[in-house]
Amino acid sequence: MSRFIDSWAIVHIDDSYNASVLGSRGTKLHWCNGREEAIEFIYDEYLDILADTGEMDGELVFAAKQRFKVLQAQTNSVEEWIEHINELTIDLRHIIWFGSIADMAELNNDFACAVREVYWEEFGEYDENDPSAYVPEDEWLNLSEALVEYLGRAIV
Repeated sequence: MSRFIDSWAIVHIDDSYNASVLGSRGTKLHWCNGREEAIEFIYDEYLDILADTGEMDGELVFAAKQRFKVLQAQTNSVEEWIEHINELTIDLRHIIWFGSIADMAELNNDFACAVREVYWEEFGEYDENDPSAYVPEDEWLNLSEALVEYLGRAIV
């Protein structure tokens, strides 16, 4: 269980083709060991994925990396930074979750709440009055499994 305390998930979808062709729209999930590793993922692996999707050459990838760094320096929060990245990568990929498992266990946003609903359906005692209730820390492993289940079900 302790390995999940600092875990961050990054979920992104492919916006480069019609959603009706593939229901999951090329949804990808990546786990990182903490915030810094998640940020490094954006600068390295995510940019490589974008380059492949958008047929970007090395010069464009370098320029994008520099722009991502400028945006990160100019923003006040990780959420705002990801919003700006999504604006730059429109019609290529779209990050729908960039955050910790702790945030997923308690934040009140559509994505986290939907994952928690799956958690309570599959692993806990489902409460119709609060289907997206906080998930306690000792259940975060199951919450991570609920995320995988949610992504398998969802047409994001």
